[in-house]
Amino acid sequence: MRNSLLTLLALTALGCGPDEGPAANEAGGSATPSKETPASGAAEEVRGETLEASSSGGTFLARVTPLVDPIPMNEAFSVSLSLLDPETGAPFTDYDEVSIDARMPAHKHGMLRDVGLTPQEDGSMRADGLLLHMYGHWELHVDIRKGARFERAQISVRLQY
Repeated sequence: MRNSLLTLLALTALGCGPDEGPAANEAGGSATPSKETPASGAAEEVRGETLEASSSGGTFLARVTPLVDPIPMNEAFSVSLSLLDPETGAPFTDYDEVSIDARMPAHKHGMLRDVGLTPQEDGSMRADGLLLHMYGHWELHVDIRKGARFERAQISVRLQY
């Protein structure tokens, strides 16, 4: 038991330093901050920095805004998720299924939680239940499925001390 605890502590300390992971996503372009502001009359104040990335096939643009700032460690939080047509900026709706998940590529693990998506009046979705349980480099995976076709946008997030 003592050796297991020491191993867990060592793995946690080794892989989550400030230089871990890329600053931009690796599949589908770089994640970039966006200056979008919520529509007036929004029910909840959006406080985190908005990040966006193109999907791997360029079919859609994913825009994610944390509804907290900073993103907490080991506490559930929510984000606003918008899927946009990259050419027109209009809401992208040509999919059968959409999901969002978080992975920690350096550790080859992710969240062990299901994220609930709730459609919003403005065409965005509210994603509830994200939880980043360690400091370090994470990737948010926004996936769509249309029939047999699957496409992903990856957005890099660094959870810092």
